[in-house]
Amino acid sequence: MKQILSVFAWLCFCTSSTFAQNSCAQSLSSGECYGFHGRFAVYTGDGQQILWPVGTHRLLRVESGADPLHKLLDDGRINAGDYFIFGDFVVCPLEKEIPGVMRSVCIKSARNLRRVKR
Repeated sequence: MKQILSVFAWLCFCTSSTFAQNSCAQSLSSGECYGFHGRFAVYTGDGQQILWPVGTHRLLRVESGADPLHKLLDDGRINAGDYFIFGDFVVCPLEKEIPGVMRSVCIKSARNLRRVKR
């Protein structure tokens, strides 16, 4: 029985790690990856990571790919909630777009980053 459980756990681990590696890829069901100039923020109350494409009323929920941005925000001397990061982002949607609903995305790349006090 232990062998069966260990094989099952190993298969789950392999499947989840493969999914995590491919999670920021273009998907036909969710839409194409696209780029924009935007603002990244971490809201410390609930820890949500939000991207705002500048000039729109749209907000995007970041599910993955924000690790380099966190390094820029959290250098040990500042509070991440006190700053925004502006830059050029390429994101891949993780779900279909529904008007009026925040869409989940992953950040594929980020360039020209600039930390700005809120």
